[in-house]
Order: sequence, then structure tokens, then C-alpha cells
Amino acid sequence: MTPDQIVERLGQLARETSEDELTARENEGLPRLERALAQRVRGSRRATVVRWSLLAAALSVTVAVFFLRERTLTFEVAHGKVGEGGYIVSESAEASVRFSDHSELGLEPGTRLRVSQLEVRGARMMLEGGLLHVHIRPRPAASWAIDAGPYVVHVTGTEFDVAWKVEEQTLDLRLTKGSVTVEGPLANGGIHMLAGQHLVAKASDGSLSIVDERNAGASPSDAPTQASAAPGTETASAAALAKAASTKPGIPSSATTEIAPAVRVARSVGAAWSARVAHGDFAGVLEDADRQGIDRTLAEAPLSDLAAVADAARYARRQDIARRALDALRTRFPGTVQARDAAFFLGGLAENQNEGPSALEGYETYLRESPNGPYASQALGRRFILVQRLQGAEAARPMAVQYLDRFRDGPYAPNARKLLQAQ
Repeated sequence: MTPDQIVERLGQLARETSEDELTARENEGLPRLERALAQRVRGSRRATVVRWSLLAAALSVTVAVFFLRERTLTFEVAHGKVGEGGYIVSESAEASVRFSDHSELGLEPGTRLRVSQLEVRGARMMLEGGLLHVHIRPRPAASWAIDAGPYVVHVTGTEFDVAWKVEEQTLDLRLTKGSVTVEGPLANGGIHMLAGQHLVAKASDGSLSIVDERNAGASPSDAPTQASAAPGTETASAAALAKAASTKPGIPSSATTEIAPAVRVARSVGAAWSARVAHGDFAGVLEDADRQGIDRTLAEAPLSDLAAVADAARYARRQDIARRALDALRTRFPGTVQARDAAFFLGGLAENQNEGPSALEGYETYLRESPNGPYASQALGRRFILVQRLQGAEAARPMAVQYLDRFRDGPYAPNARKLLQAQ
């Protein structure tokens, strides 16, 4: 390749990597830069000088591309009001937020959104209430995040509808294209969602469900709707488990109607169970555990695999296996984070089965072992609600005060204030 060809190629790469973000003036400047560099290279007579000239050319173009590309995103709002600090409120008509990289958000009337941080390849936003229609343009190294209550939706390039219902403390997300990762209560290590999946997470009662609607007759473009799930349970899209789940003791027959066709996840040979759970392959992990023998798995599996089986069983509503796996974590690996978290999950499973005293014991055990753990807010909240139910409002009020002292804006704060105002 001749020096002229190298310079031409560098200029071409500069245009390609700028991803159509160059202004007219910048586009006019690149040819002038190429000509200047080419003349400099052609004027060099010694091989050493040529090499240094080429290096200088590459460096100059790289620096130019860097400064041309590294511009923070901007946005404009249509049919909405923008206040101080980036607060956006949709008016009677649907508002839209258009970013300079051609990503776009649609806000249903009454939706409240705040753009808290703008970056070169993304933004961080807070959905304070309402429904968003999200279309993020796919770009390398993109970094987008939407905060909704205690949940965070991490986005690359994708399309989805997401709602945050403040009074119900419910996140409702329906993914139509691409993928997202959801972090928050019960989403251990983040839940990776695929196109066609629908997630409903209720911070108020510690429930999380995931279904696959691609083969269930639901339209992915429909706005998110509220789904119900019992406290402490997570439902996954696992058709292979639906029949088994309906025959297990303690699981209501209606549970099978909440489990849609299985998500097909590509499995790599030897992939860790924890990684497969993170990518939604709950059915596959449980099938592998069944092949090995559940008793053997619970008695011999290493910590990470045992925790993965417990998570997969909870998400797939195999509550019998979930309880056994969580008990095994407590017995075989005492003192570990997984064992401490197991106490909280056991409390949730017991509450789901209307076993109030056992549920209370699970939450109190978790708070004793992990007073500042990731589920402390939920455990404290569920505890005072259970005590109110089992022992009366007077016994629960001190716990409500404790909750507000620690989590003034937590998901159970409205319940705590209501309890205290009633005295």
C-alpha cells in the first residue's frame, strides 16, 4: 500500500467511525487534512522520514476523529415541558425526547422523566412515573440506563416499553427488539432480557415475573400492563416446566396460566449454570440438575451451581426445589453471602404459601445476618407488614418507624406512613 493509499484509508476510517456525526464544515475539513498529510508524506525522501510521516498522519487523523466524535449528546423535547435539572413532563399529547444520536423516547401523557446525566454515547434517566416508549439507536460502546424506583434498566440498542407505577411500586417492561439487563430487588446479578419477553417486578411485595410472549398470542407492541405475582416468587418463561409446576404440591393450578412458552437460549458446552441463569436459561439449568439427580446436586454441587439452581427454581416457580436448594445453601455454606440471602428468599417462599410465622422467621434471620444487605429494605418492609397482619398494628408501629428511619423513600415507605398516621 502506497503512502497516498494509507492516508486515503485513514481518512475513510475517520468518516466511518464518526457515524454520520460530522457537521458540514467538519466534512469539508477532512479532505484538506488528507491532502496536507499526503503532501507531507510525498515530500519525504528517506524511508525513515516516510515512516515517521505516516505515523504522524495516523496520529493526526486519530486525534482529529477523537475530537470530532467525543461530543456529549444533546436532546430536544416536543409536546412537553422541560424544567430545571432536566425534568420533563408530558403534556396532554404524547411528548417525545429526541437525542442527537437519533435515539428517541415517547412519553405517554402524565409521564415524568428526568435526564440526570448526558454522555458521549448514552444517557442516564430517571423515570419517576408513567410510561415510556424507548427506541435506542445501536452504537458501539453505548451506555444508556433508566432508573425506575429501586430498579435500573441497562440498555445498548433496543426497543421496549417500560412503565413505573409509583403507587404500586411496580416496574413493567415489555421488550420488542434487542436486549436489556434489569437490576434491582430479586434480580440477582442482573436479569438479561431478550426480545419478546415481558417482565413485571413489584418492589412492594418482593415479586418478579418474566414471560415470553412471542408464542403466547400477545402483541409485543402493546403497552405494559400490570401482572400479579405472589410475594417472594419469580415466574420465568418456561413451558417445559409448566406441566411439572402444576402438579407440585403447594403451587396453585393457576400458575400454569402465567408461564408462557420457553425462552430458547443458546447453550455453550460447559457454560456455568450461573451464567445461563443470568441469560434466562432457567429450564435448561433445572434439566441439567435433573439429569445429574436433584438429591446429588443439592448434596454435592459447588456453591455457585447450588445458588444457580435455587435461582432457576425460584424464577420457574419450582418452589419445592427452590426451598430445598435454599436450605442446602444455609446448611452447606453457612456464613456466605448466598446463604445469608437464602434466608430472605425462604421468607418470601413461606409468605407465598401463607406461612406467616415461617416467613417472619426468614426475614428476621436475614436482617440479623445481613442488616445492611441488598434485601434489607424489603425484609424490613415485609416484616412490619407481616407483624401488623399477625400481631396487630400496635406491635408493627415500632418497626414502621425503624423502616422510615432507614429507608425514608423506600418501596414500603407509603405503607409505613399510613400505619403510623392511623394511630
